[in-house]
Formats: sequence, structure tokens, C-alpha cells
Amino acid sequence: MNDINRYRELASKWLNGSITEVEKEEFLAWYKAHVDEQITIPSSFAKDETELKQRILSNVKASMQQSYTPKTGKIRSLTRKVRAIAASIITLAVLGVGYYYLSERKGEGVHIALEDVNPGKNKAILSLDDGSVIDLQEGGQGLIVGKELYYMDGTALESVLFTNGESESSLVTLSTPRGGEYQLKLPDGTRVWLNAASSIRFPRKFNQNKREVELLAGEAFFDVAANSVDGKKVPFFVKNREQLVEVLGTQFNINTYDKKLGVVTTVAEGSVAVESNNESYRHDRMVLAVGMQTIVNESGITKYEVDPEQFLAWKEGYFYFNDANIYTVLQSFERWYDIDVNYEVVRSDDLFYGKLPKNVTLDKALNILKTAGVHFELKNGRQLIIKNK
Repeated sequence: MNDINRYRELASKWLNGSITEVEKEEFLAWYKAHVDEQITIPSSFAKDETELKQRILSNVKASMQQSYTPKTGKIRSLTRKVRAIAASIITLAVLGVGYYYLSERKGEGVHIALEDVNPGKNKAILSLDDGSVIDLQEGGQGLIVGKELYYMDGTALESVLFTNGESESSLVTLSTPRGGEYQLKLPDGTRVWLNAASSIRFPRKFNQNKREVELLAGEAFFDVAANSVDGKKVPFFVKNREQLVEVLGTQFNINTYDKKLGVVTTVAEGSVAVESNNESYRHDRMVLAVGMQTIVNESGITKYEVDPEQFLAWKEGYFYFNDANIYTVLQSFERWYDIDVNYEVVRSDDLFYGKLPKNVTLDKALNILKTAGVHFELKNGRQLIIKNK
């Protein structure tokens, strides 16, 4: 092990309370890289493990009154610090300290750090008309629907689940949880990307006159395949409670997350026609080309010219914020990181702009808030508290 004397020095400084925040970060990084290695106890630390554990415990109790340094932007639980220090010095002795430390604080949950909250991944649930449910969490990137079901890596699902009197037109529902997204290839070759906390219902086989799916919740991007029978194009429709979309082209996005705003439909390629399901506006029909968007709500249909990139970035693995308020930003983080956000702030006029990869941990995602001086804390595992400045 390289530079062992340096890290023994840092451990000693942490025990006597003279270590800086930068040195703490250096020490923890070293520990993570050498967690499985055996380390002997220098006599300068303690006579034995019992004495060393007592020294560590005393140091931790003293530091319980100290707050973290905002400059680092990181919040670590004291328990996690104990584990890092003790394990790096005396290997398994940390288990005794951790147990003793937690038993001294009965009733408090074990906190995890912001950097330990991982981004979402490919996972979904498939629900059949006969009540069967298939967990697709381990099924790679997506699902191909046909006479049988296959993962996109070519692995077949158990076809026995589809033989209980089901017809090929039986409806199937694919749902993603918070912290999940999934891809779907429909029987006609149409591809669908489902964002987090979304759900879509579709038949196992389309009929020859009409193709229709229902977006039950959330957000989905569609790349619709051309389909003809006897030389006649078979139309494709996407319906939900608020609107009906007829596909005249190929690629578009539908977002239903914000109930107050309404249903947002954005065209990336080709064209679509949008109709409101509101009786007062049922005869309103708007055709959208590339770069056009409609918002359908109780006030009717409104059309806009937009840059599609902002509204399609999620599919490419990015958050894209353009003058978004803190609530919009954190609603996206809630869905993707499967967290709950509580606000101590009454209101915020801060607006955020930026393109952020979705594959980063929560602490890195929250950097966009730090630039505006937003303070936050993670409690009870997955409760993010937004604090007053």
C-alpha cells in the first residue's frame, strides 16, 4: 500500500479533531480504494481495539454538534464517517463501533449520503389481462412484442404466461416506476420510450384497420412505423384522457406529468394531428409539423413553435432545463432518483438553465441548485429537504 504513513497521519488528525474538510475527503477516497486490505494498529493510536473504539466513539459524539461545511456541498452521516475511519485503521472493529453508536441513538434512521443516491435505470412491470404480472427489471433495455415476447437482447419471456385464453388482441400494460425507464417495440415495429413513472396500454396485436395505444400516465416518445394493408395506410393513434393524437408522420413526444399545465405534444419528425377530448373543443384539430408543440388543457388547444431538443433530451439521457423554476427541476429529480422533496422555502424566484446527464448520482445533479445558493439536506434515506437560504 502506498503512502500508508500519510493516511495514518490523517487518521490521527481525525481522531484528535485537527483534520480539515479537504483532508477528510482525501482520507475517505483512500479508504474506499483499500477497504478490503488488512491494516495493523499503530501503538500510537491505542493499546488495543477496545481502547481505539472508545477513542473513535468519543470523537464522533463530540462532532455530533458540528454542522457540515457548505463549501463541499456534501452531507455525510456521522455513522458513515465512523465506519470509514475505524475500518481503515482496524479493519473489522468498525462493526462494533457502528453497532454501539447506533444503539446509543435509538429511534433515528440510518441516513445515506447524497452521493449514494443512484440515478434511475431500465426497469418496468408488464401487466396482462389475465392478472399475470412480469417484473422486467432484469430484462435489459426493452421489450419486443409479437406472438411471443422477447427482451431486446433476444431472450424470450415465458410464453406460458400468454396461453390462459388470451386472444392476440388482449391488452397489455407496461409501467415504469419512479427511478425507472424502458423501451418497447410494438407488434407493428413502432418503438416507444417510456420515461419514469409512466404507463402505456396496447394490444398484443393490432387489427388491420386501426392501430391505437393509450398513454395512461407520464411521458413517452414514439417512433411510429409505417404500416399498410392492401396498399392502404393503417392509421396510428395515441389517446389519453385529455386528447387524441393521429400520427401523420413518425417521431413525437407526449408529456402528461404536469396536470395544471396540460398535455404537451412535441413533434421531432413528420407530423401529427391533435384533438382535444373536451366537449367544448372537440372540433378543434391542429396539425403539427417538426418544431411545433401543442398544450391541451381545460382551456382548449394552444400551438407553439419550440426547439424540440429541450423536450426530447430525457430520451437521450439528459435533463434539459430552460428557465425552469426550482419546483420543475426537483419534480424531475423526484421521478428519476425516487426521492421525496419537502420545502422549507415559501417561494423561490430562481430560474435554472442547463443540460445535465441523467446517469450521475443525486449530489452531482443537485449542483445546478448550488449555483443559485440553494441549501438542502437528505434525511431518512430519500427525503430531500430544501432549506431557506
